[in-house]
Amino acid sequence: MAVTHPEAGTAVEGLDSFHHRYAEVNGTRIHYVIGGAGPAVVLVHGFPFTWAVWREVMPLLAAQGYTVLAPDLRGMGDSDPAESDTFAKTNVAEDIRQIVFGLGLGPINLVGMDVGGMVVYAYASRHPGEVRRLVLSETLIPGFGLDEMMNPSVEGGTYTFGFSGQVDLATFLTQGKETEYLTPFYRLTSVRLDAEQVGASRYLPHFTGPNGIRGGFQHYGAMIEDGKANRAEFTTRLPMPVLVLNGDHGYYRSQLLAGARQVAEHIETDIIAQASHAYAFDNPQATAERFGRFFAVSDTERLVIVDEIRQFMAGYAYFADHKQFDKLAQLFAPEAIFTIYDPQGAQVLQMTGPKEIEDVITTSVGDATAIHHLFSFTTEVHSPVSASSIINMEDWIDGSSLKVRGYGHYHGEFAKVDGAWRIEKFVQTRLRTEMLQ
Repeated sequence: MAVTHPEAGTAVEGLDSFHHRYAEVNGTRIHYVIGGAGPAVVLVHGFPFTWAVWREVMPLLAAQGYTVLAPDLRGMGDSDPAESDTFAKTNVAEDIRQIVFGLGLGPINLVGMDVGGMVVYAYASRHPGEVRRLVLSETLIPGFGLDEMMNPSVEGGTYTFGFSGQVDLATFLTQGKETEYLTPFYRLTSVRLDAEQVGASRYLPHFTGPNGIRGGFQHYGAMIEDGKANRAEFTTRLPMPVLVLNGDHGYYRSQLLAGARQVAEHIETDIIAQASHAYAFDNPQATAERFGRFFAVSDTERLVIVDEIRQFMAGYAYFADHKQFDKLAQLFAPEAIFTIYDPQGAQVLQMTGPKEIEDVITTSVGDATAIHHLFSFTTEVHSPVSASSIINMEDWIDGSSLKVRGYGHYHGEFAKVDGAWRIEKFVQTRLRTEMLQ
């Protein structure tokens, strides 16, 4: 079953606004699918799946206002094969992290299932400030529960981990027999009647051929060392909220929850009904709804953002009053638009971009003494990285060519870029003006 890798930039068939891309990162070439706009949700698959295990839920998350990114793990799907000594979960996580940084995303909402859950734990535990929310689903944490389940003699334990971890032997025994070996997995990991058929067409072709199934086993080959590394580097619990999620017909729920309680401070747990291991495939509507609730802005985050906007605009007034127009201009996004209206509703001026804003304000204010009062903020938080405000304002400008006292409002739209708020759209409407003597 030959696989034709999609061309970079091509649209994903059947998924509007989603595209195939590739990234040269961390010594390998990773394929990923991306679409939507807004705060980032990164979805990480397991074995024997590809990015497409998330296919049904991705457009639902995009419709909620998220940028959705789903990579193929190294060695699987349309990503390149790699050497076995590069499959430590910390290294696999770095593949994804470099993609996230290259796209300017973050902090991210990070989701992993199966092997992908082990990868996202490595990501979040080593870089906690870069992960806003973490979903551990249908997985086990190396060093905190996985090791016990690798022992078939333990209740709930399975041979699968040990067998798959013997990369060369497992590859030798299954190569050429991938259909016989993997097809039962698709039946056992889904409640859908068409699971085997979908698995055979969607995932199986990627696990045939010289490097196919080996790429999946390589992730298992690193798990013992992953556990040792996780335990050795564990110093404090994960600070971000963590959702432990399973299908109601899924696997390892109690073991995952026990492990998560060892490593995470703030835990929620839930079940996706009418779903098994591949829960997002089985019940995408319930999955998207649960993710949406978990990713939503909390009351505490909302209060913090409202205060950040107040502080940000205090800086705006300070720079304006002290004629630090270069610093004032830096508060605006590269494509920001600043529009001014008079009391009659007529547009007086429109500026685009920080340079024009700086030049126009410098020229118009000139030698004038300027005083800005901002009060009665009404701020609406749209996401962790976007907000809008209506701000009552009074300004007093007394110069040789401009003498005016104005009363009105600012309407601002704000976006957080690289951890800093910026103005994307700014409208000043004076409802009344008085000419100074």
